[in-house]
Amino acid sequence: MRSKGPKTPVQNRMSRTKRGAAPSVSPATTENTNPSDRHVLLEAMIDHVPDFIYAKDLEGRFLFANRAIVTENGFDSVEELIGLTDYDIHGEAARRAGIPDTEARVMRTGEPDLGYEERAMRGDIDRWLMMSRVPLRDKSGRIIGVVGASRDITQKKASERLLQAQARILEMIVAAARIEDFLEEFVKAIENLATGLACAVRVFDAAAGEPSVYASPALAQHAGLTARISTVGDPGTLGCPADNTALSFDIPASEGSAHGFVWCMLAGRQPDAALVEFIGAAARMAGLAIDRKRAAEHIAFLADHDMLTRLPNRRFLDTRLPEILAAAAKAKRKVGIGFLDLDNFKQINDTLGHSVGDALLSKTAERIAHSLGRHDLVLRVGGDEFVIILERRKDGFESRLQRIRAAVSQPLRIGNYDIKVTCSIGMAFFPEHGESTAEIVAAADLAMYEAKRNGRDGIATFTPRMAEDLRKKFTRIEELRKAVERDEFVLHFQPQVDLLSGRISGVEALVRWQHPVEGLLGPSEFIGLAEETGLIVELGETILQKACRQAQAWVAAGLSPVKMAVNISPRQFQGGLVEQIRSVLRETGLSPSLLEIEITETLIIQDVETSVRIMRAIKQMGVSLALDDFGMGYSCLGMLKTFPLSCMKIDRSFLTHLPEKTKDSAIVSIMIQLAGSLGIDVIAEGVETAEQAAFLRAAGCPYGQGYYFSRAVEAEAIGDMLGKMTTFPTGSSIDPQ
Repeated sequence: MRSKGPKTPVQNRMSRTKRGAAPSVSPATTENTNPSDRHVLLEAMIDHVPDFIYAKDLEGRFLFANRAIVTENGFDSVEELIGLTDYDIHGEAARRAGIPDTEARVMRTGEPDLGYEERAMRGDIDRWLMMSRVPLRDKSGRIIGVVGASRDITQKKASERLLQAQARILEMIVAAARIEDFLEEFVKAIENLATGLACAVRVFDAAAGEPSVYASPALAQHAGLTARISTVGDPGTLGCPADNTALSFDIPASEGSAHGFVWCMLAGRQPDAALVEFIGAAARMAGLAIDRKRAAEHIAFLADHDMLTRLPNRRFLDTRLPEILAAAAKAKRKVGIGFLDLDNFKQINDTLGHSVGDALLSKTAERIAHSLGRHDLVLRVGGDEFVIILERRKDGFESRLQRIRAAVSQPLRIGNYDIKVTCSIGMAFFPEHGESTAEIVAAADLAMYEAKRNGRDGIATFTPRMAEDLRKKFTRIEELRKAVERDEFVLHFQPQVDLLSGRISGVEALVRWQHPVEGLLGPSEFIGLAEETGLIVELGETILQKACRQAQAWVAAGLSPVKMAVNISPRQFQGGLVEQIRSVLRETGLSPSLLEIEITETLIIQDVETSVRIMRAIKQMGVSLALDDFGMGYSCLGMLKTFPLSCMKIDRSFLTHLPEKTKDSAIVSIMIQLAGSLGIDVIAEGVETAEQAAFLRAAGCPYGQGYYFSRAVEAEAIGDMLGKMTTFPTGSSIDPQ
């Protein structure tokens, strides 16, 4: 007799029947019962076990079943089940489940089938059972059937799946997988937790601000659904069956906002608490993975890009340009390289401040980028230097560079300043002017300097003559390195003259290169390269040591002490200059009062606070400070009060037309008066005529320096002048106006 209730194969167990308390059994009871009673007692005990236990004959008919199986299959009593087969109860589902085949094999072979885990379904509900089957034998050992038992291990399997999913997600985080790969595995791990669970992830792209959807194939059946997923809501409004459950979890970001969210749909039932808790934790782990990946991407971006302009940098150029050139060589294409440098940017930066300079660079980068074609590229490779890579197009290379030049030169307003800046561009072509990144960029760089020499605000194309100049430059740099190592530099000294007495008051140390082939070279031949290559730091320290040693030698020889003026480069000023001066004075024994350090306006106003600190430390040692080339920089006169100066040197350009030009005469007179009112000495540079000397003396200028008195000479000649107490002419009397 068949039951009217729903029936499923015994493997597809989904719930346990509520049972009463098991009967109490004591040793006394078992000892006094006969075998028949013990059989009843055993049946009662098995009947109260929550596992599924049964016995079948060789034909697969039930001989025995405990209460769990009876209830699970919808029968009221075990008598209704006895004599039935799985086919009688489950029909075709029994064959699909493979139950009869497994039991037949156990009875045929006599080999038990123990601990087999099997996934069973009843409708949409997922269940796992641990199945065991052993042969049923009579007293003679002959197989007469099969005994089976199964235990519901659904919760155990769910816990295992949670741990496996967690381990897989953590593994992907540690492996720093691509975001796309991580999210794909993430979705698979979530969907594997339960049957009927579909998952999608939406993450917002950090750079573009556009949403990217990573959905599992399980959601493909819901056409267009992933594009409309937004927040938790009624599943029916999203095109899902109304009896489904929709869940949404934010993917948190370390900065407080969300990277996106995880959306899940569970078919036909409510999720349990463990599943909800795990998906929430997984969403947090996804946030960690995205944080980590984006941090790594940001670090990689920093390595290859300039943070001010967001343009690729020189490191990117060294990586990308070889690839572009290789592709062009293979396709027999021409590539144009432009090297752009802003004209007079340093003056703007020093005068208006770094914030204005930075804003100007950012705006310039935007203008260049907007003027480029789709396949062109611009990179910032230095302070105000940009490299432009141009692919071949119909409009040609030079016309595009002209368009860039015009765009850069458009006036713009930054803060309270209206600024117009021009640029000089050098152009070189691959493979005509170079076959490697270094060669082609160097060629464009050299052409840029040619554009500067031609008056700025223009474009120059590389020529073979420039290549020769470049070769000479590299050769000169190598010679300069060796010269520093071999100490091939000597000092000459130009007297600084007291305009009242005509006596030497001090000397300025001027370096010369005693080239082994070319002879004595002036500073214009090498100082610029020394600054460019950084050799000026080592060379500057050598000059300081030699100058102080020579000044002390004159003192030791009994000559009249004179102040030794030494020029300091910007690179020296940025380093440990104070300690360097202290060390040299200690080594040479020179009195600090006989040393004067000359610095320029543009050097000290780059960082006024730091400059004042360094200058005060130098002044505290007893060393004098002179402001060189005054009038050529961009600081206001009021800043003279800020710096602890002892002396101000008027640039030679103001003396050229003295005393003929009234305006120049007036400017020089004002400079002298201003310095005097501040207690600062004045040295006029470039005095070449008696009239200039006389004007300066009449205007109250205490000291002069220039060819009118003496060119820079060797130390021995200065020693003779000091020994003979040489008096220089200071010009005839003249009205300073």
